[in-house]
Amino acid sequence: MSMDGLPRGVSDAIDLPARVRESLEASFDDARTAVRAGDAETALEHVETASRVLGHKVPPSPLKEKLKHGVTAVERTAADEPLVASEYLRLMSQLVRP
Repeated sequence: MSMDGLPRGVSDAIDLPARVRESLEASFDDARTAVRAGDAETALEHVETASRVLGHKVPPSPLKEKLKHGVTAVERTAADEPLVASEYLRLMSQLVRP
């Protein structure tokens, strides 16, 4: 299932260059580690990195929209709802894997 509750088909991520996928996955994973450790500030720094990659390296697509939604959700929940933020980060990391 995707973040919007719809079944996930073939991933759009296969259309992304490997370096872009790896950068996004690393940012989401590092942010998740930080948010789970209670370090919202560091988590948000990693999310900001992912957001810049999204803005500059990911073409318009349903995947980009899902990731932008997830980034916004993490920005909103990292400090006060770390479990929710962690789950968004886990799902986004999965979405960028081919």
